[in-house]
Amino acid sequence: MSDPTPDGTGLRGAIPIALILPAIVLAFIDLVTGQHALAGPALILVLTFVLVGWRGLKPNARIMLAMSAVVVIGCIAVGVSWAEFQVIASRTMYLPVLVAVMTVLRVAAEGSPMVTGAGHFVVEQPPSRRFGLLAIGSQIFGVLLNVGGFLLLLNIALRTVNATAPNERVREIQTRRVVNAILRGFAPGIYWSPLGVAINLLLPIFPGLTWFGFLPYGLSALAFYLAVSWAFDLLEPRARNVPPAKSGRGRLQDLLGLVLVLVVIAGAAGLAEHFLGVPLRAAILIIVPSYAVLWMLANRGAVSPGASLARMGGETIRLLPRSTSEICVMTASGFVGLALAAMVPASVVEAIVLKAGFSAGVLAVVVAWLILALSMVGISPVITGTLFVAAIAGVGIDMPDAMFMLAALIGWSCAVIVSPMTATIAIASGALDRPASQVGLRWNGATAVAILVIASIGFLIVY
Repeated sequence: MSDPTPDGTGLRGAIPIALILPAIVLAFIDLVTGQHALAGPALILVLTFVLVGWRGLKPNARIMLAMSAVVVIGCIAVGVSWAEFQVIASRTMYLPVLVAVMTVLRVAAEGSPMVTGAGHFVVEQPPSRRFGLLAIGSQIFGVLLNVGGFLLLLNIALRTVNATAPNERVREIQTRRVVNAILRGFAPGIYWSPLGVAINLLLPIFPGLTWFGFLPYGLSALAFYLAVSWAFDLLEPRARNVPPAKSGRGRLQDLLGLVLVLVVIAGAAGLAEHFLGVPLRAAILIIVPSYAVLWMLANRGAVSPGASLARMGGETIRLLPRSTSEICVMTASGFVGLALAAMVPASVVEAIVLKAGFSAGVLAVVVAWLILALSMVGISPVITGTLFVAAIAGVGIDMPDAMFMLAALIGWSCAVIVSPMTATIAIASGALDRPASQVGLRWNGATAVAILVIASIGFLIVY
């Protein structure tokens, strides 16, 4: 009998797949039919998946799991109805399912030379073009591969800098600039990505708001965020007269190919929602793995289709157990935020808002700043963003749903580039072997504050 391994090979490695596949099916049926009674069994499957990988869970994942248990007890104590709990479970269970299907896409992407070629192309640019292309590349890598794409591009960039910088001063300047560009390019993906956690958590809170309806707001915010970030990049020291590295592995067509992949996946999901009435989240569960299979077959080379798909299945089985902590944290964070919002009666939230006397603009600004501030003391923006949006959306304020959701996302995106509790800053500081406070607050604090200040002025003027 084979022993379980950290990589998830052997019989133990097949158990997560056996648990996640039925959860994906239940999630799809729930999304298409609205049968939220299926959410409970799906969450039980996900919980079992997490418990199977208990020995490999990181401390923060175990803390979030314990916090979820406390919140469940709280829901029972305050009388949250079973129907409300089913809705919470329905919105929550999509997150682990999304991570699972994105693992399949990750396997296909990591086997594609196009990904490495695009990474080298955006890294190996002269200083005048480096920020823009690195930010765009980080956006694409992040949307398609989430934090795995962020780490992949970061590693390519750091290896290039370390191998080509002529001296320590130039290495320090280039390291700071490329890391900041990758961080600031990755963060605003939450404004629009149909494959991201933020959109999939917050959008269902507003029944009248679709992804297509929110997209113009998200893309406008993306342009604003990148413009402010670029302005701050111009203020940073530059290494003069240092020619860009050229490995010969970077190609423009590879970057354009990834853009096409992104357009096809996001566009197909959006069109399915807009014209066929298929919920965006349900469409993603079909489109992402289907495209991943086609991508894998297109890059199989001399390998037979059967062998290529077998390799894809084997890699997915190997990688999925490694995502146990990520799945646990995402699921628990989303659940805690939604459940806490349900525990507070709408009448109480309404009374607080009325007593404070906040206009809609002030309320949006307060929410954005609170999400950033609380992230600095260890409270995930996944929790605070979900909690504030769900609680206040139930009251109703004099502001379009899309604008209020955007306010929360702006605070959330600023937390991504400064908070030591976010995965991006933890990964970057680990890769650089530097304190999270340096990579986050010191390098990107002014940028985050400027983005929030300008956005706050806009909200206060309009609302």
